[in-house]
Amino acid sequence: MKKLSTVLFILLVCICSVFAQGAKEAPAAAAPAAETTVATPKQADKTLVVAVPADFEEKWNPILAESAYDQLVMEQIFVAPQRVNANNEPIDWGGSIRSEETSDGGVLYTVTCNKGMVFSDGEPVTIDDYIYAIYLCSDPTYTGPQTIAQDDIEGIKEYFYDNPNIAKVQQMVAEKYTVDTISMDDYITYMESELHSLFWDDPRFEADPWGVDWVTYIKDYCGLSAEDNAAVDKAVAAGDKDTFFYYLAKGEVNSCWNDYDPSAWWTEKLNNDMKTGEVVSTITGIKKIDDYTCTVKYNSVNIYGDRDINIYFIPEHYYGKLEKGKVGQLQQTNMVPLGSGPYKWVSFADKIVTCVANRLYFEGCPCIGTVKWQYVPGADTIGSLASGAIDIANPTGTKENVEELDAEGIAYDLIDFAGYGYCGFNCENLPLNVRKGMFCLMINRTPAVKGYYGKIAGVIERPMTTVLAEYPKDAKQYYPYSKEEALKYFNAAGYTQKNGKLVNQKGEQLIVNAYIGGDGIGDHPTFAMLVQAGEDLKSLGGELQIQDVPFNVLQSAMNDGTADIFTLAWGNVTTCDKTTQFHTGAGQNRYKISDTEMDALLEKIVVTIDLTERKALVSQMLDKAMDLCIEMPVYQRKDIIAYNKNTLNLATLPEETTTFWDYSDILWKVEMN
Repeated sequence: MKKLSTVLFILLVCICSVFAQGAKEAPAAAAPAAETTVATPKQADKTLVVAVPADFEEKWNPILAESAYDQLVMEQIFVAPQRVNANNEPIDWGGSIRSEETSDGGVLYTVTCNKGMVFSDGEPVTIDDYIYAIYLCSDPTYTGPQTIAQDDIEGIKEYFYDNPNIAKVQQMVAEKYTVDTISMDDYITYMESELHSLFWDDPRFEADPWGVDWVTYIKDYCGLSAEDNAAVDKAVAAGDKDTFFYYLAKGEVNSCWNDYDPSAWWTEKLNNDMKTGEVVSTITGIKKIDDYTCTVKYNSVNIYGDRDINIYFIPEHYYGKLEKGKVGQLQQTNMVPLGSGPYKWVSFADKIVTCVANRLYFEGCPCIGTVKWQYVPGADTIGSLASGAIDIANPTGTKENVEELDAEGIAYDLIDFAGYGYCGFNCENLPLNVRKGMFCLMINRTPAVKGYYGKIAGVIERPMTTVLAEYPKDAKQYYPYSKEEALKYFNAAGYTQKNGKLVNQKGEQLIVNAYIGGDGIGDHPTFAMLVQAGEDLKSLGGELQIQDVPFNVLQSAMNDGTADIFTLAWGNVTTCDKTTQFHTGAGQNRYKISDTEMDALLEKIVVTIDLTERKALVSQMLDKAMDLCIEMPVYQRKDIIAYNKNTLNLATLPEETTTFWDYSDILWKVEMN
């Protein structure tokens, strides 16, 4: 289930329980093998302190670590076949991953492990440790953040579900249970189950099912027939909760059909119905070739398959033999991590993680003897850097923090945030040439962005975050900032200037609204841009109505089509695939755009593995998006990495720091003064 509709979500009564789990004593680590090298850290007596701005989750296990700060530590203890470079392009690390498309429309990945690489206890790393990791993350009892079991790897779903018939289940789901193929009755069956799990057993609903305004919700918001609404009234009068609940589910389906995903629920149900009792013990798509090589077979093309299968080498000799169905126990038993990365675990105490140099690290012995990751409240970060209490930190990316860092003389890098700000256009409300005219009036973004963000944001020219490898780095401004050019587009849309107003053949003035979440005071990076565009449109005889509203009102206006223009930002963007936003009928296509050329480009991008070819296609797609005026790209915000230049040798930090490549990627080479 994706989400509840806004109104129903507001009506829901949430009961939250907090479970506290006491710390468990980890089993004793295996005695390390004698080190076979005399390598010693160049600065064995030095300690580097890295600040983190929130508490650790304390999941010190490579397949469980989920928070950014737990992962920050795991990345120094474990190694994967590949990592990404400064441009977010995969490069070889502890091995390699190569791909070739197969004649049946799939992809075969060949994964290798570096010969001679060892874990920090001296045991050799082999491809078995990689295969072991995949099986851990594909087990039905695995509960961590890895999602490889959902990929289209040959045999992985059969293994996960313990059902050799899962392929038939998936075919049935595709034919009968997606939002495009499902019947109303089957959708209601799913929705009843979802709503039951949310609040059917809530004692407050049980005591008074009519007292929380469910009737109003069904009859006023769900768009059911008069006959259905009469049945709701009858159920209420009879106290028939089952019937009433059926119509609540039917109403939610009717009004929010595209906001849910019934296919996952039906997959689970059909899988349980079609199980044979047979235990599936292997993933057929994973084959060991030799001690340092295996292959992973995908049934279909996945442009990020190489990233999905790029998981850590995990030592089975240390974490324990894999038994299917018992990973839930195995993954919790050892929170003393052991890997083949540049640093070795020592302890966690008083909100501080301590690690020491792994002298057996395959790239070379780390320079600094000890590294600590320490929780420091965000408000204290800059002061702690200035005092010398910490060496590296990530202050929040704000204009004020940059000014304070400058005032304190603290060194820092600004790195792009994985997201971007934009203005979306409702293509049903505004004809193409009106949209193009508005682009010409709104394209003067720099004064607004720099005035709001200062150095921590810059203007972008295409609707995609610049952190992605596919973003066209040479992109130029697509439309001129010009009232004259805007007027030409408005004229092409049928608007002419008469008596000081820009009107169509019916004499109706060009009026465009723009919704912005500026808390009613214009507190938004695009506000000044919209004000300027409004003045320019007014001078041409039109009107831009700026609706500065709370975020939920903006979102509602976008969803129901009221908004002609809406200002939002995407965050946590990890893929160039914009199918869900720009494809005809897609779930996040709030722009109401439908274009066959755009659809074809999107469909081609997601099956193009070669990065160079994909970059070219993405560039075409983004140019097409600009031509169609779907999203006006506005700004790329930045985050901060700050350094104590009195303690760190800044010359040993990366020459180029980006979202994907920073000090942590070469921490083993970083030196202190």
